[in-house]
Amino acid sequence: MSSKRITGDKFAPKMDRRWERTRAALMSAGRTLFASRDVEGVTVDQIVATAEVAKGSFYNHFVDKDVFAREIASSVRRQAEQAVNEANANVTDPAAHLARALCVFMRFAIEHRESAQVLWRLNAGATMVDAPINRNLRNNVQEGIDQQRFKHVDIEVAALLVMGTIVISLRHALEDRLVTPHIDIAKGMAAGLLRSLGVPAAQSDRLAGEAANDILAPQKSTLAETK
Repeated sequence: MSSKRITGDKFAPKMDRRWERTRAALMSAGRTLFASRDVEGVTVDQIVATAEVAKGSFYNHFVDKDVFAREIASSVRRQAEQAVNEANANVTDPAAHLARALCVFMRFAIEHRESAQVLWRLNAGATMVDAPINRNLRNNVQEGIDQQRFKHVDIEVAALLVMGTIVISLRHALEDRLVTPHIDIAKGMAAGLLRSLGVPAAQSDRLAGEAANDILAPQKSTLAETK
């Protein structure tokens, strides 16, 4: 019995690494496929073919395609939210936090196009304010209402305004041929969002400008090189 346990322990790390590689390959394949197609437009056969793994391996990791798609969406959302958290690490003003979050999502679309396309397509259920995925957003909006930074809106309406504005800004950043620079779009969208939440116009313009200049201005040279 002891020899079997030793043998199992000996090969466990190798099996774990193989399991992790297979899962990573499936997740990468999912991001690639869902970047250009909805869930209904992708089959398990296409996923495993893109990942170059056996079909049975898919079901060793995921119950079905819908669970797989939700995991892809969650992983991309976590990636974007981590970027928002890093950009807002020292920000205490809820209004500045939202302006910077919008700019981060636009930069995310520029730097991580495939992931941003996945985020856009696999957004089902994300408009429910009380959904766990929207906890950080809900807390930030509630803090703004409590501090009277955001006025004349309740938590649900305010959260929907924020989600809608950020999502459409991200989608616009994915367009191939833009007439207006990303940084100018970000300034306008962020300022408009803050005004809709009751932040005075002058403050909205200032906060939006500061956020866009800080987060998107470094992208000017990169974007120029890609045109």
